[in-house]
Amino acid sequence: MNAVKCSCMFGPRTVDGEVVHEDGCRVTHPVRHASWQSILTLVADLPEGTGGTSRSIGEFTEDGLGGSAMHAAYTVGQPDGSDTVYTITVAVERSVDHNDSFWGPGGTRDGDDPTKRVVVDGTHYILGDDRPGDTFKGFSGHRFDIEFFDGRTVATRDLWYQGVIPPKWRERYPDNARFIPASAVTS
Repeated sequence: MNAVKCSCMFGPRTVDGEVVHEDGCRVTHPVRHASWQSILTLVADLPEGTGGTSRSIGEFTEDGLGGSAMHAAYTVGQPDGSDTVYTITVAVERSVDHNDSFWGPGGTRDGDDPTKRVVVDGTHYILGDDRPGDTFKGFSGHRFDIEFFDGRTVATRDLWYQGVIPPKWRERYPDNARFIPASAVTS
């Protein structure tokens, strides 16, 4: 994800040692800024007319639940003295995807052999077959020493990263192991 760049007209100010951005800055209101940029992009493709144009933001609303909308008007003067007015609404809905089809019941992870499942600090891994001569191994064949909470220990050069488990599914896939530091391993 890219860092959001400041859009204050004269850059951010420092007040009492704290960096302060203008109210309309994309740092403080990235959704508002992106909505306005979307409106400007739409306006660029509308006819300009002959009697001048104007654009204005009528309203910017946020519902507090991740949704926001910007309503704007683009007015195009006509040769007969009238105006053609385009009312544009850009809506943004923010939601959370817990990747249920991957982590949830009936999902991809249900096909895993539970004895090969390694969960460390909320991150899911799978032990590969670790067959000698295989050239395609997880983590390029780097060695991992794993101690399971049930007492098993495994040394593998075939560990596959499955991803960070979303909070919604951490109870379903609790931590079951820890990595043993290389300094603690005696071969």
